[in-house]
Amino acid sequence: MKESTKQLFIYAAIGIIAAGITAYFLYQNRMEFWKVQACSTLRVALAKELHQRSGTEVYFSRNGNISLPTDSSDLKKEPIKVWLKSEFGERDFFIPYEKHIHNIESSSDIQGMHSYLLHIQPLVADSLNRIWENLLTEMEFPGKTIVHISVADWWEHETYTYSDDSLYVAKSDSLISYYLGTRCEVGVTGYLYYPWWMVFTIKDKVLLCILVICCFLLFFIQEYIARVYRRFFVKKIPVIIEKEVPVFVAEKSQAHICQLEKDLHFDADSRKLYWVNTNRFVKLTSLQAKLLQGFLEAENYRLTINDIMKLLWADGSGTSERVHTTIKRLRDCLSEISDWRIVNENLGYQLKSPHSIEEIK
Repeated sequence: MKESTKQLFIYAAIGIIAAGITAYFLYQNRMEFWKVQACSTLRVALAKELHQRSGTEVYFSRNGNISLPTDSSDLKKEPIKVWLKSEFGERDFFIPYEKHIHNIESSSDIQGMHSYLLHIQPLVADSLNRIWENLLTEMEFPGKTIVHISVADWWEHETYTYSDDSLYVAKSDSLISYYLGTRCEVGVTGYLYYPWWMVFTIKDKVLLCILVICCFLLFFIQEYIARVYRRFFVKKIPVIIEKEVPVFVAEKSQAHICQLEKDLHFDADSRKLYWVNTNRFVKLTSLQAKLLQGFLEAENYRLTINDIMKLLWADGSGTSERVHTTIKRLRDCLSEISDWRIVNENLGYQLKSPHSIEEIK
């Protein structure tokens, strides 16, 4: 894979990761907002549902013991003891502290009235859910709501009902539970179901796509800045062109550079085939570099199989299979960065290009 292509993939990966992290935190923020709104609107929906029973006349007198929480019991979160008498007899009830603090009414008189009203006119899950859903729809909530109602009788046996679309309950998050009645015998639990793709608005999705695209553009901006920098700020060294063996001496070590095309160079010392003023290059192995140099120095850029064996394996260990393997690997490297080709000829190979070769000293 070319170096520039690798860099492009890296920038794309950075953009996707950045968009994913942004989407995650945006999702968490949105859902935290909707959970707060859903909790408050569920309580409002309960109040509206109870208000529909406001025409019912209730006459009752309270004659029993209710142990309200003290500071110590509140600190320890102890159960609340309630003594009640009804047509079924007398008994003590112990209400869990968590249920007591989530009763929608703190007044024991109103709690008793709720017990009576909901006994003669029980809550209907579908009706309550419609009120709750309408309140959230006005706030443009994108998901669904589900209501679960549990009712405990005098002997504390519970019955359950769900609103429509209860199949979503397995996928949804339990939001909050509210309780009604003196014994907190009626429990209402709200659920929210919101597929993640529904939480994001069209504007959110467009902005996330722009974030990914911007990371793509960073790659091209970097390339442009690099070219401008090399053009105006990198000092050019004059080069003498000759038709002799492409060798020049620099800092006591012999360098060997061939110009294959206008900007395509081959550095035999570093074994690099590269385009000038860009980051595109291919690193050759020592055998591949020696073979390419042999082609460039040969007449008509042609070498026989025996020539290649002598060039690469002077100890006589070369075989036609090893020659074929080395040729194939050099072909792959050339095709990665240029249009140069190595073609088969009678008992040999020839290096060919659509352009002429200029050698640099």
